[in-house]
Amino acid sequence: MNFTLIKDFANILRKEKSVAVICHIRPDGDAIGSAVALYLGLNSINIKAEVFCDDNIPQKFNFLESVGDIKREFKGEFSAIISVDSADITRVGDFAGTFDRHKNTFNLDHHVSNNRYAKYNFVLDLASNAENVFALLKELKVNITKEIANLLLMGVMTDTGGFKHKNVTEETLKTASELIKYGADNTLIYYNCFTKQTKQRAKLFALTMSKIRYFLDQRFVVISIFKKDLQETGATPDETEGFIDFIMGIDGVEVGASVMQMEENKYKISFRGKETDVNAVAQAFGGGGHVLASGCQIYGEYEEVIDKICYAVKVNIRD
Repeated sequence: MNFTLIKDFANILRKEKSVAVICHIRPDGDAIGSAVALYLGLNSINIKAEVFCDDNIPQKFNFLESVGDIKREFKGEFSAIISVDSADITRVGDFAGTFDRHKNTFNLDHHVSNNRYAKYNFVLDLASNAENVFALLKELKVNITKEIANLLLMGVMTDTGGFKHKNVTEETLKTASELIKYGADNTLIYYNCFTKQTKQRAKLFALTMSKIRYFLDQRFVVISIFKKDLQETGATPDETEGFIDFIMGIDGVEVGASVMQMEENKYKISFRGKETDVNAVAQAFGGGGHVLASGCQIYGEYEEVIDKICYAVKVNIRD
């Protein structure tokens, strides 16, 4: 069942007695903020909830205390499972089987590529999924505490690049303003999510940017992060978040890609576009996301992967 009004989605969810909240693997600030805020909100209205992620949580998000409540191992019996910020069920990792076997599933997301995989779906293309969660919590009459406000503002800020991406709308800023009224600390969030970094990340950033590659008359730019780069610098994969934003600031670049080696002949690709529909590019490889920010995984030799994404971008790049 697909809902177009958040109040209808809320009316079904509020009947549940216990809910497992799950977010996607390689979680970002929006996934974490959305999931933990929803978990706290449900518990506050006497719906027993737990929050799970089938992956490690990047250390930089631990500045918000309740992020530590996220569990790696799925345990317990729940009357419902709700997936947040996941365009398809494979994004939740090994929890996908548990989700598929459950008879009462919810899907709350903001990706245009979402395939409505749950029994109950609410998908609205907003700048961040935290905005959808905020609307849901208000419909559920949840008291928005400072902690919940910080989690949601973290989601909004990270998925908008600190409000610099084209997905920012008047409603996005209204939501941020309202969350600040509830006590969210935008300075704290910006510092921890965008400014603070380890020495290892700084080394990896310098190494990565020294090997920028240009294609399609320098309109398409690629950065690559190999496993040996991580080993050399001591950085972790989650510390590459934000690298692609740097290359999108290069004059004349229309599309950017970050190519990260996951294992031999397996690469995770993140795309960004200024005007080009990179969701269409990612979908050519079974991925997806947003029009101007999307991703996929590709198997093959590195140079073969580069050739494939170059061709896909060439076909879709805006004139």
